[in-house]
Amino acid sequence: MTLTRLVRAGETDRVKKPAEPATADAILRQAGTSDPLQLIQLGIEAAKEQRFDRGLVYLGAAYLQISRDKDAKVPPSALSYYGLCLAMEKGRIKEASEYCELALEHEFFNPEHYANMGQVWIKAGYRRKAVDALERGLAVEPTNPRLRKLRESIGVRKPPVIRFLHRDNPVNVSLGKVRRKLKEKPKSPKRPRP
Repeated sequence: MTLTRLVRAGETDRVKKPAEPATADAILRQAGTSDPLQLIQLGIEAAKEQRFDRGLVYLGAAYLQISRDKDAKVPPSALSYYGLCLAMEKGRIKEASEYCELALEHEFFNPEHYANMGQVWIKAGYRRKAVDALERGLAVEPTNPRLRKLRESIGVRKPPVIRFLHRDNPVNVSLGKVRRKLKEKPKSPKRPRP
């Protein structure tokens, strides 16, 4: 039965109400800890599970607690994953990329930071920047499965038809469309002559 039929029939007890989005305070209470290092771990785990709203809350709370201590430094992984959560949940790409870049400045050898940066650029629709970040990460660790999966998801572009012209040149664009149509055109089977 559809939702409207259930309501009309008076069977509202069978209708599931949409869950209200959890508030930041409720999410932090569920964490059961106020230790910033544990909050960072929870935030990173949430981001890896693509629960970016939770990751944003955990990492934001940890960042606030750590920033109160003048001698403490925020771990680069927290910055990188905070940037990822910020982009994926709030769409704040510029700020997210700055957090990822800051993490890369501190730990340029960590492939996870490159993967996070790549995901931020993919979310923004900047394919070239995403490819660049992922290629730099693959240079650090060529066998990293996350980087390889992201790189494969973007795909590899064919070279322009006329290589000395830029791919955005109208001649290359037109010839590329013709090339694609010729390759897509199914070949008709040859009929035997009577």
